[in-house]
Amino acid sequence: MDLRDRIRQVHDVSVEMLGTHDLATVYQRVVDAACALESADAAALFVLDEKEESLRIVANCRLSDRYAARQRIPLERALDRYVFPRADDIRDLRTAALGDRGLIRDEGLATVLGAAIWRDGHLLGALHVYTRDPDREFDELDRELAHILAAQAGVAITNARLFDELRRVEEEREQFLSIVSHELRTPLTPLKALAQLQLSRIRRARERGQELDLDLLAKNLESIERQVDRMNGLVTDLLSVSRGRRGKLELDRRPMDLSTTVRDVVGRYVVATREEGRHRFTVDSPESLVISADEARVEQLLMNLVGNAVKYSPQGGEVTVTLRANDGAAEIAIRDQGIGIPKEDLGRLGEAFTRGAGRAATFAGMGIGFHVAKIVADGHGGSVQLESEGEDRGTTARVRLPL
Repeated sequence: MDLRDRIRQVHDVSVEMLGTHDLATVYQRVVDAACALESADAAALFVLDEKEESLRIVANCRLSDRYAARQRIPLERALDRYVFPRADDIRDLRTAALGDRGLIRDEGLATVLGAAIWRDGHLLGALHVYTRDPDREFDELDRELAHILAAQAGVAITNARLFDELRRVEEEREQFLSIVSHELRTPLTPLKALAQLQLSRIRRARERGQELDLDLLAKNLESIERQVDRMNGLVTDLLSVSRGRRGKLELDRRPMDLSTTVRDVVGRYVVATREEGRHRFTVDSPESLVISADEARVEQLLMNLVGNAVKYSPQGGEVTVTLRANDGAAEIAIRDQGIGIPKEDLGRLGEAFTRGAGRAATFAGMGIGFHVAKIVADGHGGSVQLESEGEDRGTTARVRLPL
């Protein structure tokens, strides 16, 4: 392939790479072009794996599956070899290998031309072009073409990743809107039904000249109030998530009696669950425990955590709320006898719109209650953690708020 043909192919490859947003296609096109342009025996595209802190192969040309799957270049070694902004490396792999020497030997690789892929000052990876013939040499033109290809690969990879991120954000937005719409509609259905039922009873009482059943009216109005409170809580939580992400959660700190707030919140759930009769509530707290905090936010935190204890114990049982002063902080423990949390879920819960797998996924909700509790606790300089011994072993939420 003469110089003109090689330059034309670089141009064609660049246009093709920049015209696709599929990462796998970009990866493979880079290595295929590298093999063709350099008349090489093999090529590999290494990309940074931040978890492993190493470069790993994401696409290759004429390399064994074993080599492609196992070869790694430690990040520290890569950064030592590839120095920003321009870096290439030609080396005899038989005496100076970057990766696993055994894999290189078994693959029969002799020489490598490596070109670093940098973007915005960060090492994305490296393009490696190999020969198996120790007498084959890479010249200056080979190096230039490898640099051009690596630079275009950096742009194409960045674009594809951005597109993938935008697509993911759009999917999350659609999912979020779907969940929010469902959650906000759910209280509206019983609200409308209760309102229609009560209007019908009022009309019948008037038509028949009968007294209105005030006890039944009060009961229905309490149900309506609970549904309105639920909708208000959802909206408040959503606003808290938004403000928390922007670092703008405002707190109105004043002296408040945490004991009174704990008993008040539990009392609301006693009333709300009275009809179903499955739950029992126990509060163990001092007569008074004063802290400096935003009372409305602390109430929001408790409503979410006690609400989760009720929701995730559908068979009922004891919900115990304990409040103590300990080591300069108020400690609240909320225990239930519900479905529990698998060990593998404990670490990932707490992010917005993240819900537990398995049985927890069958319950209605947006996955923000515990996240909001964390935002409120963190905002006060405190913390909240979940503990569970596993499925069907119940859950304990532990809150610490500075005194």
